[in-house]
Amino acid sequence: MKKYALSFILMLMVSLSWAQEVEKKPELKGEVSQGVNALKLATDLVKYGYEQQSALPLIQALQIIAENPTQPLKASREGTDVDTNKKDGKKGDVSLDFNEIVTKAKEFADGDETMTALIAQIQEENSGSHRGAVNGPSRTVEYVNGNSVDTYQISFVAGYLAEILVSGDGDTDLDLYVYDGNGNLIAKDSDYSDDCYVSWVPAWTGRFIVKIVNRGPVYNKYVLLTN
Repeated sequence: MKKYALSFILMLMVSLSWAQEVEKKPELKGEVSQGVNALKLATDLVKYGYEQQSALPLIQALQIIAENPTQPLKASREGTDVDTNKKDGKKGDVSLDFNEIVTKAKEFADGDETMTALIAQIQEENSGSHRGAVNGPSRTVEYVNGNSVDTYQISFVAGYLAEILVSGDGDTDLDLYVYDGNGNLIAKDSDYSDDCYVSWVPAWTGRFIVKIVNRGPVYNKYVLLTN
């Protein structure tokens, strides 16, 4: 009961502060599964927490990540190397790394006993659960250079809903394209944000080519999720 009460209070506090300060983004297109949708919310909370240097959104993100474990994406990336030391034009950041977010949350808590206790409680209650599930969503965090393309080959199973979600750091526009093995375009999300979502039902089991295109002049750090 104590855990659920804590979750409700956190959600209420984050929702009130967020609603006042964050511009509402368009909802993702398509039928997003519960796990993918939850993790999209987590990335939004992380981006907001990093931007505002606020521990509360990061604490809520940690709860979501712990309750929706992911495994490393088993797909190689093809793209140019990114020099992350070049910060010109960079403002945003995003992550799904539990330990990284914990570190930032503690930093932003700045010794506040209540915040520090909440972070410690989440760590204790969810020890090991964030390390990844055998089944369920897969994730990777990567960087794509400005005006460049990252390419992945990801396998999906015939007859089952396939989902891909990309959430960038907010600094540039990202577009997402999916092709079959014959080069036919299967799905795309090419709006003017760096939040992309596509879904489709593969007619056969096999690898699909996934391209993430950075339309901006600086690199974009992004989370890539598959169901």
